Amino acid sequence: MSLFPEIDENKTRERARELLGDYMSMKRHVSFDDSVYDLTQAIQYSDMPKSPSSRNGQEHKTAMMFRGITKQHQNYNRKIAEIDHAIKQLPDIYQKILKKSYCVKNPCTINELAASITGYRITTYGQKEEFHYSIKNIERLKAQALIAFAEAYKMGELITLKN
Repeated sequence: MSLFPEIDENKTRERARELLGDYMSMKRHVSFDDSVYDLTQAIQYSDMPKSPSSRNGQEHKTAMMFRGITKQHQNYNRKIAEIDHAIKQLPDIYQKILKKSYCVKNPCTINELAASITGYRITTYGQKEEFHYSIKNIERLKAQALIAFAEAYKMGELITLKN
């Protein structure tokens, strides 16, 4: 019997992937394009008689814009903030891997991650040397990053224990 229960790493990684996979979808859902809610309009001229209106057009547009913010939007904003907070708790290399894999419009493949993420080491001669990670190292680091994210997200809410 061990002091800490064993983590089912495969299920934990899967739960972390599911949550991170929904990140951009939630981001798109809560963001809105300002051009859709443009509060300025070109002045329109007409020779037709104008009927009196009892509402303020600009106020109506502003109210319609904020009416779209619902409870679901607030939940998505909260989840996005929680994901961002959990990612910020991780080491830099894990942050880079998770952000480039899940938190961008065009996620990177393993090959693209290996080509884009660089590391630095000090040689035996005391010189700083840049290196790229291999695909296998990126796969291993990504697996470790998912477990670390699952531990950091809401104090381990995504962790699945072995039976």
